[in-house]
Amino acid sequence: MKTRQRSLWVLVLLAFGFTVVSHRLIQLQLVEHPKYARLAMLNHCARVELPAHRGMIVDVHGTPLAQSQAVYEVRLDGKNLLDPERVLPRLESLLGLELGTLSRSFRPSERYRLLAKRVGEDVVQKLNSFEQEKLREWRAQGKNPEPFLLFHEDFIRVYPNGREAAAVVGLVDAEGKGVSGVERAFDRQLRGSPGERWIEKDVLGREIPVYRRFNVNPVDGATVRLTIDLTIQHILEQGLDELDREYRPKAICSVVMRPSTGEVLAMGVRPTFDPNDGEHVRPELLRNRCLTDPVEPGSIFKIVTLAGVLEEKQVTLNTLIDCENGAFSYAGYLLHDSHPCGTLTVREVTAKSSNIGFAKLGIALGPARLYRFARAFGIGSPTGILPLQGESAGLLRPPWQWSKLSISRIPMGQEVMVTPIQMAQAMSVIANGGIFMKPMLVRGWISPEGKPISYVAPQQVRRVISERTARWVSLALASVVAKGGTGTKAAVPGYTVAGKTGTAQKAVGGSYGHNRYVSSFVGYMPEEDPQFVLLIMVDEPKGSHYYGGEVAAPAFRSMASQIAEALGMVPRSAPARAAHGGSL
Repeated sequence: MKTRQRSLWVLVLLAFGFTVVSHRLIQLQLVEHPKYARLAMLNHCARVELPAHRGMIVDVHGTPLAQSQAVYEVRLDGKNLLDPERVLPRLESLLGLELGTLSRSFRPSERYRLLAKRVGEDVVQKLNSFEQEKLREWRAQGKNPEPFLLFHEDFIRVYPNGREAAAVVGLVDAEGKGVSGVERAFDRQLRGSPGERWIEKDVLGREIPVYRRFNVNPVDGATVRLTIDLTIQHILEQGLDELDREYRPKAICSVVMRPSTGEVLAMGVRPTFDPNDGEHVRPELLRNRCLTDPVEPGSIFKIVTLAGVLEEKQVTLNTLIDCENGAFSYAGYLLHDSHPCGTLTVREVTAKSSNIGFAKLGIALGPARLYRFARAFGIGSPTGILPLQGESAGLLRPPWQWSKLSISRIPMGQEVMVTPIQMAQAMSVIANGGIFMKPMLVRGWISPEGKPISYVAPQQVRRVISERTARWVSLALASVVAKGGTGTKAAVPGYTVAGKTGTAQKAVGGSYGHNRYVSSFVGYMPEEDPQFVLLIMVDEPKGSHYYGGEVAAPAFRSMASQIAEALGMVPRSAPARAAHGGSL
């Protein structure tokens, strides 16, 4: 009886054990099989991301400003190398390695040894040709050779024009991510979508290339076509270099804009950087000062005041203004002109850039209307021309924050701050007949296959002043460049030029000094049918010259004459009305 009970318990225990084991086997093979299959796969397989080909950045004519260049990682499979004594010296020569570098450390058992990174396509072609030559030779000897070189493709970013338009184009970091300029603003569109490939690994964790499998192909990035014209950009860059050499300033900014559309044809700054040497670029050089660095504009801001009083019919160009012989007291403070004048017409006040004259025009216009016109011209608002650049809105305080003195200072460009792009935009309003065009830097997008994706059309934002008022302001600005004006050195033979000089004292410690200036000129030509606006700002020029008419105006003359030629403009004699005009 006891024996039967023991046998029964043994059977029960065996049955229970069998049930437990069976349950666990079912759980492992059916329920948890995907989990352990994945772990097994990951133990000898790995996912490799396949980078997408970053889209190009091109100028308005399709000339590359930034592009990706294929480079290769070269590896050697020692197991397949049949004649190392003759092959290795040749590989050293093709790769530019010191003789004996590979021979001294070669081991036949070593597989997939890294020989070189970032090898160009021309060298890879030579390596391929050499490998095929050796494989044919070995086959002729009755051997059964396998390829002994492996190539892994990658891409690096190159900038064919170096420093030219660097502040606009920007650059990418070591990981290929945009960190400034257009590269950063449109990083997502340029980058595309990476693909992936699953590879198998040997017991040491190294890839077995013969078992490579493609899973998802990468989607290359789109190409962005800018409004930048590389020919005009080159002219601008040369002009900035000349200014930099002559005056050794703290900074220079320049913008070329087509007033009828708002397109930026060129934009440059000093100091700048070489994007091809991104590892050594100081971070402060990456910002585009034309967008990020506001300054008190000084007299170039007077175009806003003049447009306001003419639009409001406060004056005409022939209205007489008493300029007080160079000294005018207002709100308990004395305002001076650098060159004292008596009674002048509004046109002459503009030509001679009388601070007193413009203070009186601003007082006549009043705080509310002056503020309204400044806002309408785009002062105090970022242009939005390029995202993610830290663009400044400048500074334009509302009238309730003004002091009693402000209405005499803001009209001549003090107590207000603007960026170079804002000032070029404001002058474009005058040049195109009173319309505020949204500044644009992107013309369109092109697919990786070379087909147009989208086109960015010029955008009219608002009418700022009437066409008649814009015409009057333009005639006054032509007087600036004519005989007796402050901008005569900006005159371009064969063309009528309209523009405005600026010499802004920089505030230091809350007061204006007499040794730091921003010298500027902004103008357009031809005055009767403007094709481009050119702004030049020179921050703290060194030497005895600091007036805008002495520093920036001659640079305008040189650059504008070349830009006119590049645009195919036909020169002709300047008509007398540009200097004197009719009765208004």
